[in-house]
Amino acid sequence: MVLNFFTNFCEMWWLAWLLPFLLGLLLGWLLWARYKGMVRDLEDEVARLKARIKELEDALAKCKSGRADLEGQIATLKGRMREMEANAKAATSAPAASVASSIATTPKPTPPPAPKASTSSGVSADKFAALKSDNLQVVEGIGPKMESVLKDNGVHSWSALAAKSPDDLKGILGKYGDKYRIIDPTTWASQAKLAASGDWDDLITMQKSLDGGRSDRPGGSTDSKVEKIMIKLGILKRWKENDLKAVEGIGPKIAQLLNNDGITTWRALSQTSVERIQGILNAAGKRYQLADPTTWPKQAGMAADGKWDELQAYQDQLNGGK
Repeated sequence: MVLNFFTNFCEMWWLAWLLPFLLGLLLGWLLWARYKGMVRDLEDEVARLKARIKELEDALAKCKSGRADLEGQIATLKGRMREMEANAKAATSAPAASVASSIATTPKPTPPPAPKASTSSGVSADKFAALKSDNLQVVEGIGPKMESVLKDNGVHSWSALAAKSPDDLKGILGKYGDKYRIIDPTTWASQAKLAASGDWDDLITMQKSLDGGRSDRPGGSTDSKVEKIMIKLGILKRWKENDLKAVEGIGPKIAQLLNNDGITTWRALSQTSVERIQGILNAAGKRYQLADPTTWPKQAGMAADGKWDELQAYQDQLNGGK
């Protein structure tokens, strides 16, 4: 029986082909499984490399930005060094007696002219006295950094700026890189001349034409650079058009009461009788009955007419609107 089994097994010649096939299939599967793992590892590595590249690109962008700022600072320092070297050479080359004579005869700085009476701006002349001649930022287009650049190059006052031509100013800006070369200083000298001579109305009018912005102020015009600085210094007060809180004695809650009763503009409040206003306050409860609206229509009329300087002077005399 055993002999028959081996005889039959030997007659199964196809096993000689089946076994290698099965071994090859097993080997292929093992290789495929290993290859699949390698592909997965490579994909993970590619993802990590992409994330690293993104981090490096962000760091490079920050470096470029920092480099541009440092180049601007270096240019500023070089300008200061050249100015100091020139001053040192002039001081050492001049005879001592000549230097002493020069110091003795150097005229004192001329104080800025008294401001002219202001009309169109609605601001009294004495308020402009708070603006000092070394404040170059009153010129539209000049901010803190630009003022520093100009002063580093010997431009310390309105009169000094007024004496510069547009080409002179472009030459100064050109020393500080491309981001300064694109600035247009064409009107700076003209603005500075008006400031130096106290022609504030003309300067304000000029700056309003330079600034194309609009606002919700009466008339829809935006504040000029001069007015913005005076507002920041607390010299001027500005309110949104028809904001009833501009009236001394009216706070947010009373303003809402008046609005709810149909009084929504300065003009409307100026034309409302004190009796009606008092009736609105009385109806709102005891806490509002203590308010005294006697001056509110007059104040509102000044606001509606744009007489801000008169309104502020009038409010300085009041105490809580009384």
